Amino acid sequence: MQNNNKQVRESWKMSLINKFGLTEVIEHNLIFQPPKPTYQIKNSLDFNGLEFSMQVNDNWIDLNQCYNLQYRVSILKEVENNVIVSYVPIIHYSCNSDRVIILSHSNAIDLAQSSRWGAKICELYQVDVICYDYSGYGITKKTMKPSEYGISRDLSNVLALAQHLYDYIFLWGYSIGSYPTVEVATQFQLSGIILQAPLASLGRIIDNRNSFYSEHDKFSNQSIINKVTAPILIFHGTKDTIIKINHSEQLSKSCQNLFAFIKVEGANHNDIGIAAETQDSEVYKYIKELLNNSNILPLNKVFELQLKFDNLIILDQIEESKMYKSNLPIQEKKEIKKHNDRQGCSLFCTKF
Repeated sequence: MQNNNKQVRESWKMSLINKFGLTEVIEHNLIFQPPKPTYQIKNSLDFNGLEFSMQVNDNWIDLNQCYNLQYRVSILKEVENNVIVSYVPIIHYSCNSDRVIILSHSNAIDLAQSSRWGAKICELYQVDVICYDYSGYGITKKTMKPSEYGISRDLSNVLALAQHLYDYIFLWGYSIGSYPTVEVATQFQLSGIILQAPLASLGRIIDNRNSFYSEHDKFSNQSIINKVTAPILIFHGTKDTIIKINHSEQLSKSCQNLFAFIKVEGANHNDIGIAAETQDSEVYKYIKELLNNSNILPLNKVFELQLKFDNLIILDQIEESKMYKSNLPIQEKKEIKKHNDRQGCSLFCTKF
């Protein structure tokens, strides 16, 4: 009876947040924090394709000067009713593997930082990697807005491309990137899922004591992860103060096919990735085991993804600048009054 009362209280709390539009405020002002763009994409003068350059200190460095890897830069564009609804730049690293990892990054970085992460994963695990940026980040920061639905749409478009090329596909989501990873994995058969410091839900971040699902909650991995059939590997730092480890504990209990849940002693939210990049670590060994799992069968082609792929526009040349713009109305950020910001809001003002 006590648990039922608590569940009612938490559902009521989230309904009030939703009723007064605070979930939208939190989403557009605090959850998504796209940085000032730190990369450029332009038409190459040397070959028929796109060049990617990153800002390092005050210099712009071409990607081909950073890593000794094969890669391709493209932009995936989806148009609906003459409106650009998804505009996703991708970097596709290849080591000629028969399997690929699609990386979904955290809330306060863009494709420049994600590209470094992807290059390390490609070299270390000898698997192809696709990094992508959310619509509303990077080159579309000024013209589009990221959203809960939008980042899942972006990932499903990248997945449609990957299905056209690979029989083994793994999704890897870090922090807020865990949400599109889990959401898309509920819809399609995949080879495996890796969740790095995932969140259980937005409500759980607002009040870490809240372990119940509310219909008004957002980014709610805990309400859908039980629908994922692919093996799931979760790792989380014990010293994470941004998304506490009990988020992963909650998620691990809800998985129907948990491959492993690893508590990384002493790791916090922003250095947890080191565990995946250290070859003698438990995290590395489990990821390697998941990627090379002999029990994983080649994926069947999904008609819905094939249809999505057929409708995607894959750009290898930048069009005129108007193509960066969406006709969707840009929502103005709602101001949060100082006197209403005494509890909870400060913990969003950080990278996760």
